[in-house]
Amino acid sequence: MVLFGSNRSSASVYKGTSSQAIRHHYDYLGEFYRLTLGPELVYSYGMWERGDTLESAQLRKLDYHARAANAVDVDRVLDVGCGWGSLMQRLVEKHNVGQAVGLTMSPGQAAWIRDRQWPHCEIRVENWFDHRPEGPYDAIIAIEAIEHFSGNTVRRSRRVASYREFFERSHSWLRPGGRLSLQANAWNGRGWLPSLMLPAERLDPRSASGGGRLGVKDFYDGIKNIREGMHASRKVFPEVFLPTRSELIEASQGLFHVREERSDPEDGVLTVASWMERAKANRARGAELIGRDAVSDIIREQGVALKFLSERRYTVLRIVFEKV
Repeated sequence: MVLFGSNRSSASVYKGTSSQAIRHHYDYLGEFYRLTLGPELVYSYGMWERGDTLESAQLRKLDYHARAANAVDVDRVLDVGCGWGSLMQRLVEKHNVGQAVGLTMSPGQAAWIRDRQWPHCEIRVENWFDHRPEGPYDAIIAIEAIEHFSGNTVRRSRRVASYREFFERSHSWLRPGGRLSLQANAWNGRGWLPSLMLPAERLDPRSASGGGRLGVKDFYDGIKNIREGMHASRKVFPEVFLPTRSELIEASQGLFHVREERSDPEDGVLTVASWMERAKANRARGAELIGRDAVSDIIREQGVALKFLSERRYTVLRIVFEKV
């Protein structure tokens, strides 16, 4: 019996990142990431202000999502893709949430959270697709999780269908008027292929240089961007694909109103730069944990992310949805 959330039809099949790919990234490579993320182990972009450290920017980001989702002084909040549990802990200890439920597909992350024994925090090794809550949630927060929801399909219609399923589930889990606060790596509004192929100065739709044919160097640089993205997909982020804003808005139509949205690529630049500095400083220890090649792959991926964010090929997208 399903108390909350609709039954899946027989044709409804999860098409996102596999458990094997999740374990590779968050359990195996995660041994190294824990050396670089800071004491809170927050593996997503912070919200930076002048004078911030990585740690203060990360706490500001957690507090932003708590307030944006109206997840303050409420009974139950769901954290989809909870990582090492920093948001769950923050919700309970600072924002007076009665119960924080976290979903992760990483056994290593779940074990780490259980060892902390935080009160009023429930961790489940569970895919959101299989989640069946015991009661409604006051708020849902999903920070850089939706990139996993459509696997690595390049077909827009399939991605939108996967996101739609998530929005439908979230709608059914929330109380009336409940909010979903979402943060995602998202391609430039032109879509994934132009985001990779076009010169940086032509990515802005308002740019006067937006038209015309690509030159030989432009084409070569675009192919190089695609190769770097494919390397990251193979070695660091298997079975992951970034959404666009338009895909998320389309998938949420009729279920949620957008209450707030913001694009913060500079938050990504500052966060990745900090991670990369720490990764290089911990290269030797990382090699002992996961191997020299794996550490090199991660640092290479971080360099590419820094370049793409700086060139606005993708951004840090934050959208607050309210249940219709």
